Amino acid sequence: MMNLILLLIAIFIAYKVYENITKFGCKCNNCGKNIKCDDEFCIYCGAKNTQSEAYVNPNKDKEKSTQFNYSTQNNDTQKKHYNYYEVLDDLDGIIVALMAKVAKSNGIISSSEAQFISQRYIELSNLTKKSREVIEIYEKIFEREKDRIDNLEEFATKLKNLDEAPKAYVLKILEELTDVDGDSRVLDEIKNYMSFKDTKSNSYYEILNSKPTDDWETIKKNYKELVKEYHYDKLASKNLPKDLIEYAENRLKEINEAYEALKKLKA
Repeated sequence: MMNLILLLIAIFIAYKVYENITKFGCKCNNCGKNIKCDDEFCIYCGAKNTQSEAYVNPNKDKEKSTQFNYSTQNNDTQKKHYNYYEVLDDLDGIIVALMAKVAKSNGIISSSEAQFISQRYIELSNLTKKSREVIEIYEKIFEREKDRIDNLEEFATKLKNLDEAPKAYVLKILEELTDVDGDSRVLDEIKNYMSFKDTKSNSYYEILNSKPTDDWETIKKNYKELVKEYHYDKLASKNLPKDLIEYAENRLKEINEAYEALKKLKA
């Protein structure tokens, strides 16, 4: 019986200790005395207990954090007014300005170009984690820059010190836009200002068994030899398999394309 009474007393004492720890486990930021964590005000000095809200709802900060992470991932949930010149000075603004110059390089902007550009606006806003409101700034940049060629060097040289990966991304966008319905001369100028190694041109040299340092006569000679080697009449006379003939035809197309491309480049 005595043991049972002692056990109950021990449980009671343990409970009181636990109660004090949980209830009076906070200190007042003003007077430093122990106070209940769930009291809104200190019972000694009357100062507000800044820990009370966190104690009552310990998940509040966690909920805020989750909400914030969601909003940063979903651009449409955040509304922001962007400064025109700040966006223009960012990488996405520079890309838009260069797209404007490439698109207008042949005098008009076709519907297919306009569709391509609209898709890039969304892509850029997502990559930069800016809300869709920035697209209005992109449109203003495009309108102002499409008829200006005098500042092409200014924009292109801003990309000169970029790492190869983002630089390649910019060139990929501009090359795709040029393929849609643009003029390659503006793109070539941009590449020169950016000091970008033209990997496409290098592949043309490889196709023609040539090097960028070769003179035009050497390239032309290599081209003629390759045309003879892959010409349909020559291969057809050898009774080669159909698959090999088709491969030779595709190879000949590549050779002719590379030759015409380097002919323009060397002109």
